[in-house]
Amino acid sequence: MNYLKGIITVLLVGLMQACSSLSPLDMSYSGPTNPAFIEALAEQGWIRDEYTTYQKRKGYKAFAIATDAGGAIFATGFADDKVTEQAAYNEALRMCRHYSEGDGQCSVIDEQGSQERSGLTQKQIDTAPKELIAHRDIVRYVKYKKASAPKAFAVAACSGQSFWLANQTTQANAEQEVLNMCETHRHASDPCCTLLESE
Repeated sequence: MNYLKGIITVLLVGLMQACSSLSPLDMSYSGPTNPAFIEALAEQGWIRDEYTTYQKRKGYKAFAIATDAGGAIFATGFADDKVTEQAAYNEALRMCRHYSEGDGQCSVIDEQGSQERSGLTQKQIDTAPKELIAHRDIVRYVKYKKASAPKAFAVAACSGQSFWLANQTTQANAEQEVLNMCETHRHASDPCCTLLESE
């Protein structure tokens, strides 16, 4: 019975992917091919939920799994909204290693990409600081550049997750407050925050 249920789930996942491939941007996407992952999608709800969330995201994205010595999947990690395929690949592995706590073996089993830019121009993407690897963070940077000083912009060390403040009393105050904001709200996988710029 479980075997039949698994086959039906895999067929439904395949059908959903086939429907989504009607978009010209997704024409080359054929879905994950890792057998262990396909089986886990059919049998484990938490993996199915993670993958469903990932599928809804935009930009360049990648999905990684952590497997133990027996090949069982015990953690996942994914990246989305990235400006390059490489950034998505690297971030998915980093998140997988974070959630697996360094155990097992992490590998990227799915990659997708779209030209979604969140209203950004190519010039804005190309001229953004290299620390900003996601469209959402570049959007924040564009808004920061237009804002009134004193202001400051900080990023989390690994992910480029960004935070900014403007219209502060002094530049020093802006710097201190934005670093505090970053330290309070950065993702747990990031070890620290750094000040990117201020004025």
